[in-house]
Amino acid sequence: MLEKFFKKQKRSSECHPLEKPLAHDRSYEYHHKKAVLEDGMLYDTESAKKVFTDEASLEYIALGRAVQRAYFLTPNGNWFSAKEKIETESGITDVGDYRIQATKTIYTYSNLQMEQKYKVKDLIGRNDYELYKEYFGEVEEA
Repeated sequence: MLEKFFKKQKRSSECHPLEKPLAHDRSYEYHHKKAVLEDGMLYDTESAKKVFTDEASLEYIALGRAVQRAYFLTPNGNWFSAKEKIETESGITDVGDYRIQATKTIYTYSNLQMEQKYKVKDLIGRNDYELYKEYFGEVEEA
């Protein structure tokens, strides 16, 4: 009985002679957006801090694609949001003695709009209490 177990274990650890080890490579690409909005100020997804994405705003998910709204805070304390399109491309190529699985994720921002602080507080408060405390402080219990 033990002989069968050890034979089976030996076979599973052996690689097929034609099979190459698989290495992984992951890269990210960002296409930021700048816009002058209603208050006459410049809003930039690159210089602002991305705080959260509103999963309820998810417009669609397809193979390797998703579109939703991301919320940002500028260095001057102004809130704004942007449409965030995320595309993922993946493929495997042979390179010498290895196979490399390359995955590239592309973030594209568009459609910037100013957001009122009360709206952002409401969104964060409903979805992430710890994040709410970080940006707006402690809240009295009901």
